[in-house]
Amino acid sequence: MTTQRQHQTGAGHPIDEEDSDNDDETPNVAQAINDQQRHNIHPEAIVVPLHGNPFVNDETQQQYFVTLVEVVAENIMPPNCRLAATEWEGDKYPVFETISVGQQGSKELHISLAEPMWFNQAKLWCQVLLVLSYF
Repeated sequence: MTTQRQHQTGAGHPIDEEDSDNDDETPNVAQAINDQQRHNIHPEAIVVPLHGNPFVNDETQQQYFVTLVEVVAENIMPPNCRLAATEWEGDKYPVFETISVGQQGSKELHISLAEPMWFNQAKLWCQVLLVLSYF
């Protein structure tokens, strides 16, 4: 029985034959990946928003939530949020949204907008922003 060394595949070569004449040139896969992705890394710090309460006092916060509950209950649809059929391309809710990404926005990323989940989330988010804009 012959035993292969860790770096040998056993693909028809004698056991004492090495794959490479120069072992010093073994490629470092991690370094190669690092070199390829280096231009995508932007180490500049991003300013994190304050986590404080945006409301002046408890009464204002309470009024905000009361108003939000009314807007949601009455199904008020804010304009210009692409929630109404008149704001869609065609007459159907879009199946996906295209977002430009990359250093110069040259690549496109297609995000699924499965209607039951994303439409309701988008509607609530826009309602929250609508009400917040009055406070």
